[in-house]
Amino acid sequence: MNKLIQNFKPKTEPLPHQLEVINYIHNNAIIALFDEQGLGKTKIVIDALSLDMREEKIQGVLVISPMSLLFNWEQEVQKHSFLLPIVLKGSNREKRYKFLTGANFYLINYESVISELQRIERFCKSRKIAIVLDESTRIKDPNSKTAQSIFQLSQYSVKRIIISGTPIANKPYDIWSQFYFLDKGIILSNNYKNFKSKFNIKNIEYERNLINLNKCINENSVRRLKEDVLHLPEKEYINIFVDLSGKQKKLYNELCKELKIEIINTNGDLILDESEAILKKLLRLAQIASNPFLIDKSYNETPVKYLKLDELVNSIVSNKEKIVIWTCFVENIKLLKKRYKLFSPLVIYGETPINKRAEYIKMFQDAEENKIMILNPSAAREGITLTKANNAIYLDRNFNLVDYLQSQDRIHRISQEKKCKIYKLIGKNTIDEYIDKYIEVKKDIAKFIQGDKKEIEEQVFQFLYNKSQILKTLGG
Repeated sequence: MNKLIQNFKPKTEPLPHQLEVINYIHNNAIIALFDEQGLGKTKIVIDALSLDMREEKIQGVLVISPMSLLFNWEQEVQKHSFLLPIVLKGSNREKRYKFLTGANFYLINYESVISELQRIERFCKSRKIAIVLDESTRIKDPNSKTAQSIFQLSQYSVKRIIISGTPIANKPYDIWSQFYFLDKGIILSNNYKNFKSKFNIKNIEYERNLINLNKCINENSVRRLKEDVLHLPEKEYINIFVDLSGKQKKLYNELCKELKIEIINTNGDLILDESEAILKKLLRLAQIASNPFLIDKSYNETPVKYLKLDELVNSIVSNKEKIVIWTCFVENIKLLKKRYKLFSPLVIYGETPINKRAEYIKMFQDAEENKIMILNPSAAREGITLTKANNAIYLDRNFNLVDYLQSQDRIHRISQEKKCKIYKLIGKNTIDEYIDKYIEVKKDIAKFIQGDKKEIEEQVFQFLYNKSQILKTLGG
């Protein structure tokens, strides 16, 4: 496309905190943008790279994002610029044509990079390309085919950007792969195995290594918190404890006994290193605490969390406010949709088509009758705005830190005008209490590494090292 007829100026004016980083991106070749979610990172990157294209530093941008964010990127490019985005989807013939269209922003999801690798390589070799990884924690496993393909592409780009509001997805070493894409190991070393070993809790230098990583990440990334640059309403966290009873309590206690024996007979570090087998069984406890019907179809009582949720929903709706309900379990979503049909609930989970997601989000934001949105955090934690609600209720949670942090900020971001209330329904003396503490410990470590806090309290390490924490939850 002839650059003389293109308008590279921004269509929307950047906010002051965005302008600062736009200039930073414009003047650097490798960028780690870790601003907290809700600060407009997409807008920042679009403006910066439009400026690069205007000055002929680059000739196009390849954006690699989760599937759920592809059309969000398309809409954001159209909203904030006069440039042309194109989503690289369709038949082989259609995709081949799309690479030849002369677009400015080429958008593709992570999974498709593997199958399209050769075509993308040829494309990147033919012009000066910037590669953007949105939600860059998607390549946290450097041994995955997706990460390996993206590492291969990096050599053909003149500029590389990683974007994430939660770069420490769950473990400190999740950050390695993201930086390796940027610089092939200059900042964090080129040996993943050695780097990972530093953050094994059995390593006697564990705490010292966290301090060193904190220093390194802070020196080589941009990270701002909402409270530092925006005047948003405050967030209030409300824990609501419920007592299991009846058959729900009986089923829970039975599984507890089985797990307690298994954990007592394991190495203490197994839990802390997140043994998949143990975590899956612990998640079954979370299912029972949420709704036993999820694993026992003979269960015919009303779960205690449902009863408490009824009270919350009725109270909030009567106050003429909207609600976002989060649950990790799809079957809960389907059951709750029927339960609250009076409030015209909208739902988003893994099987919800991309175009329908956009439609439901618009309906929730615009239509008065849609009082409730029910979502699965693994499918809807990223890239959506639900600021017509100022109440988020967690019926249940898993061990995933990113699911929790990103999902709550769907309501707490630019355009929110009301105080946000984050409700957590927690089964008293159940795995819910352990998950709550576990997530807080992970959050403290991530905050320290990202520079959001200056030190880690001693009780965080005590929790990590102490197997009795989980046994206490199981009644031991």
